[in-house]
Amino acid sequence: MLQKKRKEVSLNEETIVLLKIQAEKEGRNLKNFMEQILIKKAQDFELSNEYKLMMDEMLEKHKKGELNYAPWEDVKNKVFQK
Repeated sequence: MLQKKRKEVSLNEETIVLLKIQAEKEGRNLKNFMEQILIKKAQDFELSNEYKLMMDEMLEKHKKGELNYAPWEDVKNKVFQK
């Protein structure tokens, strides 16, 4: 079983009311209904052809040794400079 992570979502009252109505129509409580919507949306994810081509090019460059990698600590220090 996968571990669940708790995330807070802020929605306006009108959206909550509309979601509650839809949840009741399906015989679900609001929380369960929202979880199911998000799970379905995540599972419907498909990579675009452009992304697939870009990844194929990156993998080919990796095989040829044409990519330069930086250690995570170096990147993190640059991005999160204080």
